[in-house]
Amino acid sequence: MRIKITTDRNPWAAGSPCAQGQEIELDDAEGALLVEAGMALELGASKPKRARNAKGQVQSDDPSTPDVNEAWEGGKAPAKKVKKKAKK
Repeated sequence: MRIKITTDRNPWAAGSPCAQGQEIELDDAEGALLVEAGMALELGASKPKRARNAKGQVQSDDPSTPDVNEAWEGGKAPAKKVKKKAKK
């Protein structure tokens, strides 16, 4: 899996710290962890897109099917972003 580091926190990957904007090749498990944590983006993967009906209107999710999200193409919603806690 090829990823691009999007955080300035210099996460460790492949045994060394990685700088923001650096593109690296990782195994699928390690790359998926960084992508899930919001520290990297998978290269070559398209961004999730909202599903639309024939009129071009955004579709909503059907609550009767909990395993599929009809509101997004591909049936999966994008991961939610983690907000940083404000310093006091």
